[in-house]
Amino acid sequence: MNENQSNTPIRPLKILVVDDNAHNLRLMSAALSCLGHQVDLVEDGAAAVIKFTDNQYDAILMDIMMPVMDGIMATREIRKVEVDRQTGANNRVKIIAITANIFDDDRVKLFEAGMDYYMNKPFEIGELQKLLNL
Repeated sequence: MNENQSNTPIRPLKILVVDDNAHNLRLMSAALSCLGHQVDLVEDGAAAVIKFTDNQYDAILMDIMMPVMDGIMATREIRKVEVDRQTGANNRVKIIAITANIFDDDRVKLFEAGMDYYMNKPFEIGELQKLLNL
C-alpha cells in the first residue's frame, strides 16, 4: 500500500467541519485533531460559506440536513466562491458529505451540487482519513 492510500495523513490538512449537532462537531474535531489536522467548526451552511470565503481549506466535511442553509446549498455557494477566486481545478477544495441517510437520488444531488465524496453517519475515522488522502 502506498502512502497515499494509508490511514496516516500525508500532511496536516486545514479542515472545515460543518454540522448543526454540537456532539458531532466535538467528535469530528477530536478525531481530526488527533490525526494532526487543523480544524475549524461551524454549525450551519451559511456560516460555512462565510468561513470559506475568509479562509483557505484543504477539505470540508459537510452535513447535509442543517437549519439556515443546508449542505447542498452551501456547497453550491462555496463552488461559486471558488469561481470568483478563479481557483484552478487542481486547487478546488475537497467537499465530503457526511449524512445519516443516503439514497441513489440523494447521491446524484450531492454530486450535482459539487461535492466530491460522501460518508454515512456514524463515520469511521479510517474511512475518513482515506478520503482525505485521495
